Amino acid sequence: MKLIPRMILWLYALGVAAACVVVLLQYAGFELLGRHFMIYEDGAAAAVIFLLLSIFFLIYRSKQGDHEPQTITHQLDHGDLKISYDTLEQLSLKAASRVRGISDIKARVHMNEGGTMRIAIKFSIEAGLEITKTTAELQSSVKDFVELTTGIPVEQVTVYVLELAQQTQAQVVKKRVE
Repeated sequence: MKLIPRMILWLYALGVAAACVVVLLQYAGFELLGRHFMIYEDGAAAAVIFLLLSIFFLIYRSKQGDHEPQTITHQLDHGDLKISYDTLEQLSLKAASRVRGISDIKARVHMNEGGTMRIAIKFSIEAGLEITKTTAELQSSVKDFVELTTGIPVEQVTVYVLELAQQTQAQVVKKRVE
């Protein structure tokens, strides 16, 4: 799970836990915020259940940071080789960045049960390029580069053209000079 969804889950669990504690304190007879609400046994039981779930998510979230990153393991003659998903995504980005007219590139890697890899590439494309030709070149470039550098077979490279790339002032000036 990425950082932002993890932080949102952690904040959500913390907020729910705080709300449950307030409900339980009201049930116990403590007056909070100058008001006393009637909390029945059903509400208190639900607050206990949600409090326990929140504590579980808070602890679960804390322990996840101790795990090693997601990796692909290759068994070699003298031991295992582990390549992180981040490394595979960086290799995909490097290969994709070599294709002309592509920018704002994002890559995601997924492993299949058979040991093959699926790569998803999202990017912006320069206006005026032939999209099918450019994306075919991108798919071949990424597939060949990742297979060559890692030895892991790439089953599929899915590309998503998100938008037309915005030309920066430097690119416009460079084209005029050429």
